[in-house]
Amino acid sequence: MDQLSRAKIIVPVLLTAVVLFSVPAFSQQGAAIERGLQAGTGAGVEQVLTQTTDIAGEWVVRNWQSVMERGQGSALGDYLGIPLNEAGRLRADTFDAGEWSLQDLQCRPHPVPYQWRAQGGMRISKETDPVSRELVAYHVAFVRSLDRAIYMDGRPHPPEWAPHTWSGFSTGRFEGNDLVITTTHLKESYIRRNGPTMSDRAKVTEWLSRHGDYLTITTYIDDPIYLEEPFIQSVTYKWEPHTELEYFPCTIVNENISDRIPHKLPGKNPGLKEFSEQEGLPYEATRGGAETLYPDYRQKMKTMKVAPVKAAVRP
Repeated sequence: MDQLSRAKIIVPVLLTAVVLFSVPAFSQQGAAIERGLQAGTGAGVEQVLTQTTDIAGEWVVRNWQSVMERGQGSALGDYLGIPLNEAGRLRADTFDAGEWSLQDLQCRPHPVPYQWRAQGGMRISKETDPVSRELVAYHVAFVRSLDRAIYMDGRPHPPEWAPHTWSGFSTGRFEGNDLVITTTHLKESYIRRNGPTMSDRAKVTEWLSRHGDYLTITTYIDDPIYLEEPFIQSVTYKWEPHTELEYFPCTIVNENISDRIPHKLPGKNPGLKEFSEQEGLPYEATRGGAETLYPDYRQKMKTMKVAPVKAAVRP
């Protein structure tokens, strides 16, 4: 048998094998559509189209839920609503705002989950498989951020010893119309700009719920190092198709750092009491903690001493 005759036999056999082994490779989405078409009802198509809510697009933050985080942020010593434990409270008290002037931190992105609460725009884009068209990942970008990938293809989280980043490692799944995101491998960073911090062992769960043109993000921070119990917050965005995420040209500069800022040992900083004195609140209540999150704590506050209200000092 010559080579041409042999090729005429082998090629059809190989093509048949490829087709046979490719049949089970339909994606879950494709298989659902195929079942619906075979049933003659189109139910598979309808099921796939109603399984998820599209969250891709351009969004603008509407930070109604946290007035304190607008503008200049929370006051020094204001830990209201944060379930800090003793370690977390000490970590917050010893926070040095001068770290923002360090050249290696000037251009750091806001960490997850604080990034949702920063001001400005946000873009969510989709990465899809070019063949099956299945959703591989969502990519989230903010004015001040790196690319954050949220993997939707079922891949596992890396081992504990894997590198930690500002965005961490995120996987997502849809529960009804809500996208549920689980994030691990985060660097230690702030959860509020006045000192409260999460450790690098924190695990963050986020729920993204879309209602028309509004997208609500609920964050749940579980940190065994600095929190007594999970810390829960929410923020809302509005869909804005007439805008586009702007470029953020961060530049590192040499800043004028004053050497006249006094150093205070832990527990000796009188500035931590200014917030309670200005607001007429018991100092103990402003220190955070799990019990301060619940309505019953109001009764306990009635037994606490309140310092005389002092006028805020304006620069």
